[in-house]
Amino acid sequence: MQGKPLVMLLVVIYASAFLAGFNENLVNMALVSVMGEYGVDSVAAQWLVTGYMIVATIMVMCMAFFYRRFKLRPLYFSAAAFTLVGSLMGLLAPNFELLMAARLVQAVGSGIFIPLMMNTVLAVTPKEKMGTFMSIGGCMITFGPALAPVVCGALVTTFGWHNIFAVPVIAMAVLAVLAIFAVKNLGFSPAHLDIPSVVLSAVFLSLLSFGLVELTIDTPLAVGALVVAVGSAALFVWRQLRCDHPLIDLSPMKSRAFWPSVMLTTVAMMGSFSCSVLLPLYLESGTGLTAFMAGMVMLIPVLANAGTTLLGGRIMDARGEWPLLPAGFAAIAVGFCLMAGLAPTLSLPAVFVAPLLVMGGTGFVFSPSQTAGLRTLPPEMNPFGVAISTTFVQIAACIGPSLYTGILSTGQASALSAGASAGLATAQGFAEAMVVATCVAAFGCALALAYSRAAVKRAAVKRAALKER
Repeated sequence: MQGKPLVMLLVVIYASAFLAGFNENLVNMALVSVMGEYGVDSVAAQWLVTGYMIVATIMVMCMAFFYRRFKLRPLYFSAAAFTLVGSLMGLLAPNFELLMAARLVQAVGSGIFIPLMMNTVLAVTPKEKMGTFMSIGGCMITFGPALAPVVCGALVTTFGWHNIFAVPVIAMAVLAVLAIFAVKNLGFSPAHLDIPSVVLSAVFLSLLSFGLVELTIDTPLAVGALVVAVGSAALFVWRQLRCDHPLIDLSPMKSRAFWPSVMLTTVAMMGSFSCSVLLPLYLESGTGLTAFMAGMVMLIPVLANAGTTLLGGRIMDARGEWPLLPAGFAAIAVGFCLMAGLAPTLSLPAVFVAPLLVMGGTGFVFSPSQTAGLRTLPPEMNPFGVAISTTFVQIAACIGPSLYTGILSTGQASALSAGASAGLATAQGFAEAMVVATCVAAFGCALALAYSRAAVKRAAVKRAALKER
């Protein structure tokens, strides 16, 4: 496939991945309004995000099977149907339970769209330009969640929070019409779905997220949930290694060039998703901004993320991993450190600059980290490499908001009991969460430094071998 048909296919696939990313953070700016209307606390409300991520992650893990078993058109239109139905349910949801159900239905579509985009790009684009094409895809995945708070903040303030679901309804309907003409079938091969693996992954993700949320609230219950989650993960890995038809072939993880790249994308997106969830809570509950104003504060970081994502792909093609990855993680760590130190002051200029560093740094490391790992795999391993990479990204999206929301809630409760105002209590909890985020980002920086230097050595060895020939 080439020329206009290729361009049309990529436009629709990229736009669908953007919408999937947009839906991930669709309700972030509405959480405060949802809490007020339905009488739920922040821990319950964040399950609209975490529950979505759990279902999306399970679907991502199944995509290695779906992509081989079904052709592109049926996969695309199935994802479109789930997205459209879930969005309509959210638009009309009369209570919290149905809103939760709407988010879970939406998540099925997103869990298909994102790895479908990556697999399609790997299948139809030349390898020497993979970094550029993957960076465009990475821009869609990161720009969608980053732009959602801006758009939805304006909608929540102007029309009410239910209307945020009108965006995916309209966008998905338009894309589905375009897809009728643009999306053509790619080849498929026989495959088998291992149901026990799906169940184990669901148990692991659900209990992991629950345990992290409750860790600072009900420690014994949380520890029990985390122990069972770890056991489920161990059983899942054991089954993938022993099963004739594993849900995910873990053999790419044996590559020293691949598994560190997975860890880097996980750390980067753990911070990015957490920032997208917690920052609106801080801006609205801590500083007293409206949802619209909070969204506008996040607009420049969103644009910075889009710009650095595209630029990062070009730098990756031209210069490789060094010094791109360490520099990006350093920016993320500095941004979180600034938020941790300055959040209690309720200073809007400081809180504006810090997310700019976090989101800009994420753009430099997310797609290049994925590209660095995936381009080392043979073509037959690409679906599994994509499944592993996107699964860990979704796990990061579950872990980050769950962990940091729990820390924020605990810090907030502690400050309230000490006599602080509601705004200062939220700021204190947010600052404590950002301290942990800084430590995680610092680990990512150290790993990126080691990984990028190793990549430089591998490239030098490869060049020397080519000269000898």
